[in-house]
Amino acid sequence: MSGFLRELVTGSLDLLLRVFLIVVPIMVVLELFEGTRAFRAVVRAWARVVRHVGLDERSAAPTLIGFMFGLAYGGGVIVRDVRRHELGRRQVFIMSVFLSMVHAIVEDSLIFIALGASVFWVVAYRILWAALVTLALTALATHWLRRRGRAGPPPLSGRPR
Repeated sequence: MSGFLRELVTGSLDLLLRVFLIVVPIMVVLELFEGTRAFRAVVRAWARVVRHVGLDERSAAPTLIGFMFGLAYGGGVIVRDVRRHELGRRQVFIMSVFLSMVHAIVEDSLIFIALGASVFWVVAYRILWAALVTLALTALATHWLRRRGRAGPPPLSGRPR
């Protein structure tokens, strides 16, 4: 039993150290990078990519942050930018669907790869799946709303308009 507990503690501490060594530098670099000219250029390039799933340029920065660093940190940026840029419900809906499947792609992928996973299987299929599901759910929501005679995605509060 003591061998099991020792393995549990050492394995847990090793994993905690690996996660710490990946996550902390990412957060520090992000804080230093945000607001720079280079960051704006990356956001503009990302906007050209995510427009294919229905997101506009105003949604690009919070989506990029959530995509790369996860919803725990990205959530604050998302809420801030939704308010700052007065993003519509459709953009928030699309962002939520997309990020629900690909949040923390950099952070998670580095952790999985450190544990021995293949980059291709971890990253490529996850992004492809997220794009397909986002497009499908956006199309279904649009179709459903047209049939009901409304424009835009369903209200986020769950209350009818």
